[in-house]
Amino acid sequence: MDLPIQHLNELYKDPRVNQVSSFGRIAAGISPADIVESYARARELAPRRHLHGKDYFVEHSGSNARSATSNRKEEHLAIALMGALHSGNSTTLPAGESLEIIDYQMPLKARRSDAGVGKVDLVGLVDRDRFAIVELKVRPNSNRPGDTPLRAFLEALAYCAIVEANATDIAGELKNSFNRQIKIAAPILLVMAPQDYWTGYLGHSAAGEWWPMLRKLAADIAELLGIRSQFVALRNIELRMGTSETPPRLSSDISLLEVAELAHQ
Repeated sequence: MDLPIQHLNELYKDPRVNQVSSFGRIAAGISPADIVESYARARELAPRRHLHGKDYFVEHSGSNARSATSNRKEEHLAIALMGALHSGNSTTLPAGESLEIIDYQMPLKARRSDAGVGKVDLVGLVDRDRFAIVELKVRPNSNRPGDTPLRAFLEALAYCAIVEANATDIAGELKNSFNRQIKIAAPILLVMAPQDYWTGYLGHSAAGEWWPMLRKLAADIAELLGIRSQFVALRNIELRMGTSETPPRLSSDISLLEVAELAHQ
């Protein structure tokens, strides 16, 4: 492809990955072998928080003023989902597995020099023992579709490399802080968004037939890296934005739908 892959953390930030009119072609042109090479490099160079005395799971109440008054709808949605799916509560993924949310905005950078390394929107457990990374996306408004699904997938994949490199440390924290024991394995990757985000892209004339290309790329990477990806829609979700006094809340039940079903409607 004409999109050079140097580092996963840079790939998802490439402007072409986030262009509505080109991301389907970009997905079709990405070499899974190149991704595997870049993933291995990202894992090797991953920040190591424990080496710098930093934890992965920090104190999060979901009601602090900074988070609750943020204008980032994704952050409000993350806090609301954690509130609904935390402390033993769970929902069912389209494949029939359970999903429980453990934390939101999990930090990955270890030092100031790790500039550009983001935070994971949500982390959780699938069927109680598989660590999951959840990349959330939203449709900002009726005139803007939001970040492309390809960007969301590649961003989550970059985070998977860092998490896998630190899997033993993360598992230890989960055991100590939450009394949860997980398998030391590649994380499960979930790209999650409200249904209107997905239908907005599936029905966008400029985006073209992007879904088959993205689905194939994810399947090829799953075969090569063992990272299983799921693209899921939050069906008919109703979000109440937070304030400085109250955290964001969901005023509807959580129901998840596989994006493949939307693509065939």
